[in-house]
Amino acid sequence: MEEINSVVALEEIAVPTSEQDKFDLKGVPGYFPAVSILILFVCGLGAFVHFWLSKEMIDHRQQPRPVSDFIQGREALTLERIYKDVFPIRDFSTGLLNAISFTVFDEARKGLIKGSDGWFFTDEEFTWNRRSAEMLEKHLEFVGNSVKRLKSVGIEPILLLIPEKADIYRDKLGKIAASSSREHYYEDVRSRLSDLRVAVPDLRSVLLQARELEPVFLKSDTHWTVRGAGVVAHSVAQILAGDDGLQRKEFNLKPEMGTIHVGDLHKFAKLSVFSPLISMPGEPLTPLSAVAAGASLDDLLSDDNGGPQVAMVGSSYTADARWSFEAQLKANASVDVINFAEEGKGPFLPMDAFLNDKLPKQTNLKYIVWELPLRYFDEVSY
Repeated sequence: MEEINSVVALEEIAVPTSEQDKFDLKGVPGYFPAVSILILFVCGLGAFVHFWLSKEMIDHRQQPRPVSDFIQGREALTLERIYKDVFPIRDFSTGLLNAISFTVFDEARKGLIKGSDGWFFTDEEFTWNRRSAEMLEKHLEFVGNSVKRLKSVGIEPILLLIPEKADIYRDKLGKIAASSSREHYYEDVRSRLSDLRVAVPDLRSVLLQARELEPVFLKSDTHWTVRGAGVVAHSVAQILAGDDGLQRKEFNLKPEMGTIHVGDLHKFAKLSVFSPLISMPGEPLTPLSAVAAGASLDDLLSDDNGGPQVAMVGSSYTADARWSFEAQLKANASVDVINFAEEGKGPFLPMDAFLNDKLPKQTNLKYIVWELPLRYFDEVSY
Protein backbone atom coordinates (compact mmCIF):
# COMPACT_ATOMS: atom_id res chain seq x y z
CA MET A 1 0.00 0.00 0.00
CA GLU A 2 2.85 2.39 0.86
CA GLU A 3 4.50 1.55 -2.48
CA ILE A 4 1.30 2.49 -4.36
CA ASN A 5 1.06 5.84 -2.55
CA SER A 6 4.68 6.60 -3.39
CA VAL A 7 4.04 5.96 -7.06
CA VAL A 8 1.02 8.25 -7.03
CA ALA A 9 3.06 11.01 -5.34
CA LEU A 10 5.81 10.70 -7.91
CA GLU A 11 3.31 10.91 -10.73
CA GLU A 12 1.91 14.15 -9.28
CA ILE A 13 5.34 15.90 -9.31
CA ALA A 14 6.63 14.32 -12.47
CA VAL A 15 8.19 16.52 -15.16
CA PRO A 16 5.56 17.57 -17.75
CA THR A 17 5.39 15.46 -20.87
CA SER A 18 6.39 16.75 -24.30
CA GLU A 19 2.69 17.21 -25.07
CA GLN A 20 2.38 19.53 -22.06
CA ASP A 21 5.48 21.47 -23.20
CA LYS A 22 3.92 21.99 -26.58
CA PHE A 23 0.79 23.28 -24.89
CA ASP A 24 2.84 25.82 -22.81
CA LEU A 25 4.42 27.21 -26.00
CA LYS A 26 1.11 27.42 -27.84
CA GLY A 27 0.80 30.74 -29.66
CA VAL A 28 4.55 31.38 -29.90
CA PRO A 29 5.65 31.49 -33.57
CA GLY A 30 8.13 28.84 -34.56
CA TYR A 31 10.50 31.38 -36.07
CA PHE A 32 10.71 33.48 -32.85
CA PRO A 33 14.03 31.97 -31.57
CA ALA A 34 15.70 32.47 -34.95
CA VAL A 35 14.53 36.09 -35.18
CA SER A 36 15.73 36.76 -31.63
CA ILE A 37 19.18 35.41 -32.42
CA LEU A 38 19.27 37.50 -35.60
CA ILE A 39 18.33 40.67 -33.71
CA LEU A 40 21.02 40.03 -31.09
CA PHE A 41 23.54 39.40 -33.86
CA VAL A 42 22.65 42.65 -35.66
CA CYS A 43 22.82 44.65 -32.42
CA GLY A 44 26.17 43.10 -31.57
CA LEU A 45 27.47 43.79 -35.06
CA GLY A 46 26.26 47.39 -34.87
CA ALA A 47 27.94 47.89 -31.50
CA PHE A 48 31.20 46.47 -32.86
CA VAL A 49 31.09 48.68 -35.98
CA HIS A 50 30.36 51.72 -33.80
CA PHE A 51 33.34 50.80 -31.63
CA TRP A 52 35.68 50.03 -34.56
CA LEU A 53 34.88 53.27 -36.42
CA SER A 54 34.93 55.53 -33.35
CA LYS A 55 37.44 58.39 -33.28
CA GLU A 56 39.14 56.90 -30.22
CA MET A 57 39.65 53.56 -31.96
CA ILE A 58 40.84 55.14 -35.21
CA ASP A 59 43.40 57.21 -33.28
CA HIS A 60 44.51 54.10 -31.40
CA ARG A 61 44.97 52.05 -34.58
CA GLN A 62 47.17 54.74 -36.06
CA GLN A 63 49.57 54.65 -33.13
CA PRO A 64 52.53 52.22 -33.29
CA ARG A 65 52.39 49.54 -30.60
CA PRO A 66 55.17 47.17 -29.55
CA VAL A 67 54.63 43.42 -29.73
CA SER A 68 55.10 43.24 -25.96
CA ASP A 69 51.78 45.12 -25.50
CA PHE A 70 49.96 42.21 -27.18
CA ILE A 71 51.92 39.51 -25.35
CA GLN A 72 51.60 41.03 -21.88
CA GLY A 73 47.92 41.97 -22.24
CA ARG A 74 48.27 45.76 -22.24
CA GLU A 75 46.66 45.99 -25.66
CA ALA A 76 43.60 44.05 -24.48
CA LEU A 77 43.19 46.39 -21.49
CA THR A 78 43.44 49.42 -23.76
CA LEU A 79 40.80 48.05 -26.13
CA GLU A 80 38.53 47.27 -23.19
CA ARG A 81 38.86 50.83 -21.90
CA ILE A 82 38.10 52.31 -25.32
CA TYR A 83 35.11 49.98 -25.78
CA LYS A 84 33.66 51.02 -22.43
CA ASP A 85 34.11 54.71 -23.29
CA VAL A 86 32.39 54.53 -26.71
CA PHE A 87 29.77 51.85 -26.03
CA PRO A 88 26.44 53.40 -27.13
CA ILE A 89 24.34 51.96 -24.31
CA ARG A 90 26.77 53.35 -21.73
CA ASP A 91 26.24 56.90 -22.95
CA PHE A 92 22.45 56.47 -23.03
CA SER A 93 22.17 54.83 -19.60
CA THR A 94 24.53 57.35 -17.99
CA GLY A 95 22.52 60.20 -19.48
CA LEU A 96 19.26 58.69 -18.24
CA LEU A 97 20.59 58.21 -14.71
CA ASN A 98 21.98 61.74 -14.62
CA ALA A 99 18.74 63.22 -15.99
CA ILE A 100 16.66 61.46 -13.29
CA SER A 101 19.07 62.58 -10.58
CA PHE A 102 19.11 66.13 -11.95
CA THR A 103 15.34 66.60 -12.31
CA VAL A 104 13.78 64.31 -9.70
CA PHE A 105 16.27 64.53 -6.85
CA ASP A 106 17.65 67.99 -7.74
CA GLU A 107 21.19 66.66 -7.56
CA ALA A 108 24.06 66.51 -10.03
CA ARG A 109 26.56 63.75 -10.61
CA LYS A 110 30.30 63.69 -9.93
CA GLY A 111 32.14 66.91 -10.72
CA LEU A 112 29.14 69.20 -10.37
CA ILE A 113 27.32 70.73 -7.42
CA LYS A 114 23.81 72.00 -8.14
CA GLY A 115 22.96 75.00 -6.02
CA SER A 116 19.84 77.14 -5.91
CA ASP A 117 18.41 79.60 -8.45
CA GLY A 118 20.26 77.96 -11.34
CA TRP A 119 23.75 78.25 -9.82
CA PHE A 120 26.29 75.49 -10.48
CA PHE A 121 29.59 74.90 -8.68
CA THR A 122 32.57 72.62 -9.24
CA ASP A 123 33.09 69.98 -6.56
CA GLU A 124 36.78 70.95 -6.49
CA GLU A 125 35.75 73.73 -4.12
CA PHE A 126 34.29 71.28 -1.60
CA THR A 127 36.89 68.54 -1.39
CA TRP A 128 39.72 68.04 1.06
CA ASN A 129 41.49 64.69 1.04
CA ARG A 130 44.53 63.11 2.65
CA ARG A 131 46.87 64.74 0.11
CA SER A 132 45.36 68.22 0.17
CA ALA A 133 47.62 69.56 2.91
CA GLU A 134 50.67 68.14 1.14
CA MET A 135 49.66 69.75 -2.15
CA LEU A 136 48.98 73.08 -0.46
CA GLU A 137 52.51 73.17 0.96
CA LYS A 138 54.00 72.05 -2.35
CA HIS A 139 52.29 74.83 -4.28
CA LEU A 140 53.05 77.48 -1.67
CA GLU A 141 56.70 76.46 -1.87
CA PHE A 142 56.60 76.79 -5.67
CA VAL A 143 55.10 80.28 -5.38
CA GLY A 144 57.77 81.27 -2.87
CA ASN A 145 60.61 80.06 -5.09
CA SER A 146 59.09 81.77 -8.14
CA VAL A 147 58.75 85.07 -6.27
CA LYS A 148 62.41 84.91 -5.21
CA ARG A 149 63.54 84.29 -8.76
CA LEU A 150 61.46 87.14 -10.16
CA LYS A 151 62.70 89.56 -7.51
CA SER A 152 66.29 88.52 -8.20
CA VAL A 153 66.02 89.92 -11.73
CA GLY A 154 64.24 93.08 -10.67
CA ILE A 155 60.63 92.05 -11.43
CA GLU A 156 57.99 92.75 -8.79
CA PRO A 157 55.21 90.11 -8.57
CA ILE A 158 51.58 91.02 -7.88
CA LEU A 159 49.76 87.89 -6.70
CA LEU A 160 46.05 87.71 -7.51
CA LEU A 161 44.59 85.06 -5.22
CA ILE A 162 41.16 84.43 -6.80
CA PRO A 163 38.58 83.33 -4.18
CA GLU A 164 36.36 80.36 -4.83
CA LYS A 165 32.98 80.87 -6.42
CA ALA A 166 31.36 78.76 -3.69
CA ASP A 167 32.78 81.19 -1.13
CA ILE A 168 31.58 84.37 -2.84
CA TYR A 169 28.14 82.85 -3.46
CA ARG A 170 27.57 80.76 -0.33
CA ASP A 171 23.96 81.86 -0.30
CA LYS A 172 23.45 80.08 -3.63
CA LEU A 173 24.62 76.64 -2.49
CA GLY A 174 21.06 75.49 -1.81
CA LYS A 175 20.95 72.40 0.38
CA ILE A 176 24.71 71.87 0.03
CA ALA A 177 26.67 73.03 3.05
CA ALA A 178 29.94 74.89 2.57
CA SER A 179 32.99 72.83 3.48
CA SER A 180 34.20 73.51 7.03
CA SER A 181 37.79 72.93 5.89
CA ARG A 182 37.48 76.01 3.68
CA GLU A 183 35.84 78.33 6.19
CA HIS A 184 38.96 80.50 6.50
CA TYR A 185 40.87 78.99 3.62
CA TYR A 186 41.20 82.20 1.62
CA GLU A 187 42.48 84.25 4.56
CA ASP A 188 44.97 81.54 5.56
CA VAL A 189 46.48 81.16 2.09
CA ARG A 190 46.54 84.92 1.51
CA SER A 191 48.38 85.37 4.80
CA ARG A 192 51.00 82.82 3.72
CA LEU A 193 51.46 84.61 0.39
CA SER A 194 51.70 88.01 2.08
CA ASP A 195 54.63 86.68 4.11
CA LEU A 196 56.59 86.71 0.83
CA ARG A 197 56.46 90.53 1.02
CA VAL A 198 54.68 91.04 -2.26
CA ALA A 199 51.38 92.67 -3.13
CA VAL A 200 48.44 90.30 -2.50
CA PRO A 201 45.23 92.36 -2.76
CA ASP A 202 42.20 91.15 -0.80
CA LEU A 203 40.10 90.11 -3.80
CA ARG A 204 37.59 88.26 -1.64
CA SER A 205 36.42 91.49 -0.03
CA VAL A 206 36.46 93.27 -3.40
CA LEU A 207 34.31 90.63 -5.10
CA LEU A 208 31.91 90.29 -2.17
CA GLN A 209 31.27 94.01 -2.33
CA ALA A 210 30.97 94.08 -6.13
CA ARG A 211 28.46 91.20 -6.29
CA GLU A 212 25.87 93.41 -4.60
CA LEU A 213 25.65 95.39 -7.84
CA GLU A 214 26.36 92.83 -10.56
CA PRO A 215 27.26 89.12 -10.72
CA VAL A 216 31.02 88.59 -10.46
CA PHE A 217 30.95 84.88 -11.35
CA LEU A 218 28.99 83.16 -14.11
CA LYS A 219 26.11 80.99 -12.88
CA SER A 220 27.03 77.89 -14.88
CA ASP A 221 30.76 78.40 -15.32
CA THR A 222 33.82 78.17 -13.10
CA HIS A 223 35.05 81.56 -14.32
CA TRP A 224 34.27 85.13 -13.43
CA THR A 225 32.09 87.53 -15.37
CA VAL A 226 33.45 90.49 -17.31
CA ARG A 227 32.39 92.59 -14.32
CA GLY A 228 34.25 90.33 -11.90
CA ALA A 229 37.40 90.52 -14.00
CA GLY A 230 36.98 94.28 -14.17
CA VAL A 231 36.92 94.91 -10.42
CA VAL A 232 40.04 92.77 -10.01
CA ALA A 233 41.75 94.67 -12.85
CA HIS A 234 40.88 97.89 -11.01
CA SER A 235 42.57 96.54 -7.85
CA VAL A 236 45.75 95.85 -9.82
CA ALA A 237 45.59 99.30 -11.40
CA GLN A 238 45.53 100.88 -7.95
CA ILE A 239 48.78 99.09 -7.10
CA LEU A 240 50.46 100.11 -10.36
CA ALA A 241 49.31 103.72 -9.90
CA GLY A 242 51.95 104.12 -7.20
CA ASP A 243 54.80 103.70 -9.70
CA ASP A 244 55.48 107.00 -11.43
CA GLY A 245 58.21 105.38 -13.51
CA LEU A 246 55.86 103.16 -15.50
CA GLN A 247 55.39 103.99 -19.16
CA ARG A 248 51.76 105.00 -19.51
CA LYS A 249 49.58 104.43 -22.52
CA GLU A 250 45.90 105.28 -22.74
CA PHE A 251 43.41 102.60 -23.80
CA ASN A 252 39.69 102.76 -24.46
CA LEU A 253 37.37 99.81 -23.91
CA LYS A 254 35.31 98.68 -26.85
CA PRO A 255 32.37 96.24 -26.44
CA GLU A 256 32.54 93.27 -28.77
CA MET A 257 29.59 91.34 -30.17
CA GLY A 258 27.49 89.87 -27.38
CA THR A 259 26.85 86.14 -27.16
CA ILE A 260 24.92 83.66 -25.05
CA HIS A 261 27.54 81.75 -23.11
CA VAL A 262 26.97 78.11 -22.15
CA GLY A 263 29.05 77.51 -19.02
CA ASP A 264 31.77 74.89 -18.74
CA LEU A 265 29.98 73.27 -15.79
CA HIS A 266 27.16 72.09 -18.07
CA LYS A 267 29.40 69.34 -19.43
CA PHE A 268 29.62 67.73 -15.98
CA ALA A 269 25.87 67.11 -16.01
CA LYS A 270 26.49 64.46 -18.74
CA LEU A 271 22.88 64.31 -19.88
CA SER A 272 23.72 62.81 -23.29
CA VAL A 273 20.66 62.55 -25.57
CA PHE A 274 18.46 63.90 -22.75
CA SER A 275 20.12 67.35 -22.85
CA PRO A 276 17.41 68.93 -25.08
CA LEU A 277 14.74 67.82 -22.58
CA ILE A 278 16.26 69.68 -19.64
CA SER A 279 16.47 73.46 -19.65
CA MET A 280 20.00 74.68 -18.95
CA PRO A 281 20.02 78.24 -20.30
CA GLY A 282 23.15 80.17 -21.16
CA GLU A 283 24.09 83.63 -19.94
CA PRO A 284 24.58 86.87 -21.87
CA LEU A 285 28.27 87.72 -22.31
CA THR A 286 29.73 90.84 -23.92
CA PRO A 287 33.54 90.77 -24.07
CA LEU A 288 35.59 93.98 -24.12
CA SER A 289 38.65 94.84 -26.16
CA ALA A 290 41.24 97.52 -25.42
CA VAL A 291 41.99 100.02 -28.18
CA ALA A 292 44.94 102.37 -27.86
CA ALA A 293 43.65 105.94 -27.66
CA GLY A 294 44.82 108.15 -30.50
CA ALA A 295 47.37 105.62 -31.71
CA SER A 296 48.77 106.10 -35.20
CA LEU A 297 49.98 103.31 -37.45
CA ASP A 298 53.57 104.23 -36.61
CA ASP A 299 52.81 103.89 -32.88
CA LEU A 300 51.30 100.45 -33.39
CA LEU A 301 54.32 99.23 -35.38
CA SER A 302 56.96 100.93 -33.27
CA ASP A 303 59.16 98.79 -31.03
CA ASP A 304 61.38 101.57 -29.69
CA ASN A 305 60.17 101.39 -26.09
CA GLY A 306 61.45 97.85 -25.56
CA GLY A 307 58.04 96.27 -25.06
CA PRO A 308 55.52 96.25 -22.19
CA GLN A 309 56.68 96.66 -18.61
CA VAL A 310 53.76 94.62 -17.20
CA ALA A 311 53.16 90.93 -17.93
CA MET A 312 50.41 88.51 -16.93
CA VAL A 313 50.79 84.83 -16.07
CA GLY A 314 48.05 82.48 -14.97
CA SER A 315 45.20 80.24 -16.00
CA SER A 316 42.14 80.71 -18.21
CA TYR A 317 40.85 83.46 -15.89
CA THR A 318 43.40 85.79 -17.51
CA ALA A 319 44.15 83.85 -20.70
CA ASP A 320 40.61 83.77 -22.10
CA ALA A 321 39.74 87.03 -23.88
CA ARG A 322 36.02 86.46 -23.22
CA TRP A 323 36.44 87.51 -19.58
CA SER A 324 38.31 90.64 -20.76
CA PHE A 325 40.74 90.86 -17.85
CA GLU A 326 43.68 91.90 -20.02
CA ALA A 327 41.66 94.58 -21.81
CA GLN A 328 40.34 96.04 -18.55
CA LEU A 329 43.78 96.01 -16.93
CA LYS A 330 45.17 98.00 -19.86
CA ALA A 331 42.35 100.54 -19.65
CA ASN A 332 42.31 100.85 -15.84
CA ALA A 333 46.08 101.06 -15.38
CA SER A 334 46.90 102.89 -18.62
CA VAL A 335 49.72 100.47 -19.36
CA ASP A 336 50.47 98.03 -22.12
CA VAL A 337 50.44 94.36 -21.07
CA ILE A 338 51.95 91.18 -22.46
CA ASN A 339 49.97 88.05 -21.66
CA PHE A 340 51.68 84.71 -20.91
CA ALA A 341 48.64 83.05 -19.28
CA GLU A 342 47.56 79.68 -20.68
CA GLU A 343 44.21 77.92 -20.77
CA GLY A 344 43.74 74.43 -19.33
CA LYS A 345 47.02 74.29 -17.39
CA GLY A 346 46.18 75.94 -14.08
CA PRO A 347 48.32 78.75 -12.63
CA PHE A 348 51.54 76.90 -11.82
CA LEU A 349 52.62 75.29 -15.10
CA PRO A 350 52.38 78.60 -17.03
CA MET A 351 54.65 80.27 -14.47
CA ASP A 352 57.10 77.38 -14.66
CA ALA A 353 57.15 77.75 -18.46
CA PHE A 354 57.60 81.51 -18.15
CA LEU A 355 60.54 81.23 -15.77
CA ASN A 356 62.33 78.61 -17.85
CA ASP A 357 61.57 79.70 -21.40
CA LYS A 358 60.34 83.28 -21.59
CA LEU A 359 61.94 85.20 -18.72
CA PRO A 360 65.44 85.41 -20.30
CA LYS A 361 63.93 87.13 -23.36
CA GLN A 362 62.08 89.80 -21.35
CA THR A 363 64.38 92.74 -20.66
CA ASN A 364 61.85 95.51 -20.02
CA LEU A 365 59.51 93.94 -17.44
CA LYS A 366 58.94 95.61 -14.09
CA TYR A 367 55.82 93.75 -12.88
CA ILE A 368 54.33 90.25 -13.18
CA VAL A 369 50.61 89.96 -12.45
CA TRP A 370 50.24 86.31 -11.44
CA GLU A 371 46.64 85.07 -11.27
CA LEU A 372 46.22 82.20 -8.80
CA PRO A 373 42.74 80.66 -8.32
CA LEU A 374 42.56 79.38 -4.75
CA ARG A 375 41.00 76.04 -5.73
CA TYR A 376 44.23 74.95 -7.46
CA PHE A 377 46.38 75.15 -4.32
CA ASP A 378 45.21 71.84 -2.84
CA GLU A 379 44.70 70.13 -6.20
CA VAL A 380 46.65 66.89 -6.52
CA SER A 381 49.33 67.20 -9.21
CA TYR A 382 52.09 64.82 -10.18
